[in-house]
Amino acid sequence: MYIPVMKNRTIEVSVLKILSNISVFDNNIVPMIEIIQEKTRSNMKKDFFEELEEILVQSGNYKIIVDIYKSTKLRSTTESIREYLTKVNRQEHFGVNELLRLKHLNNRVIPAISYLPDSYNITQLINDINTLRHNYPHLAFRFKAQEFDSVFDKLKDYIIADDFVILDIDAAPHTSPVFKRLYQTIAKFKENIKLKSIILNANRPDTLFNVHMVDKEPIAEIDNSLREMYNLPVMKKFDGFGDYACINASLPSTGGTISPAGIYYSYDNNFFIAFKGRQPLLSEFTDYIAPSIIQSPYWEEFDDTHHEKCPGCKDIYNITLGAKNGKNQGIWKSISMLHYIYTMHEKQP
Repeated sequence: MYIPVMKNRTIEVSVLKILSNISVFDNNIVPMIEIIQEKTRSNMKKDFFEELEEILVQSGNYKIIVDIYKSTKLRSTTESIREYLTKVNRQEHFGVNELLRLKHLNNRVIPAISYLPDSYNITQLINDINTLRHNYPHLAFRFKAQEFDSVFDKLKDYIIADDFVILDIDAAPHTSPVFKRLYQTIAKFKENIKLKSIILNANRPDTLFNVHMVDKEPIAEIDNSLREMYNLPVMKKFDGFGDYACINASLPSTGGTISPAGIYYSYDNNFFIAFKGRQPLLSEFTDYIAPSIIQSPYWEEFDDTHHEKCPGCKDIYNITLGAKNGKNQGIWKSISMLHYIYTMHEKQP
């Protein structure tokens, strides 16, 4: 099982819509959305809960995990995110009331129980669990690795069959010996309750920027080995793994400069390759990056059927033909996500 994690920002919601419309999500590919702001775009009439309901109603019958993002590191992000997450932090029932807005879709939505690592309130978490349990048949419990022992011990009695238990190790390496005990605890708990265990990591470092990448070379800083290891005995056989589909897990920051690069995923090698522009011009996306990907051995790794059906690959091909405008850094973030998630769908047993 694979859990792609997205935030309700313009590019990621577009990816969610595109993949929903072509039935990529199913029992093996279960998306999780982290809600960080009221609306995907400030000029939209609908807020995101209304938008998400529309997406779910119009798409196939898949399930989605919905998490209200928690963070106090808001200084460098956008005003819309600061306003929303300040409500999440300061208003005790705000998050759970937001999740209750989707209770009429309880056969499709799995609310996440999550918390601020440095200031969680067990009593409030238990109250939220009880409230959501009355309205949803299944919940997702998202545990941060650093507080796992204390929080899991207090909440484990509230976990029932077919709930999701998500161990969030953030950017830490999953091979670290400090996690062995946590893996064992979850595996032992699963012996008595048939739950879905997921290990979630942020495998793209926040310090990795396009300018640091080397053209046509694998990106060593992104370790995707969890895909090959999550269900092995050494990992105590998790049921699935999750990541942010080759984008940063952190909140978006304001500002930035043009640094054209495209990231393409190789399934056979299980790594990401950078295709970097020669100069800081948006025209490099169409003149150099898109043709370089299509001429690479990594493109040849996938057959014609994949290229025809994968929305990310179709975008790359159409950009080379001039049928799609590729002079936009956001579009290339979308392309990377679409190709990676679609590949995970295509390769699932």
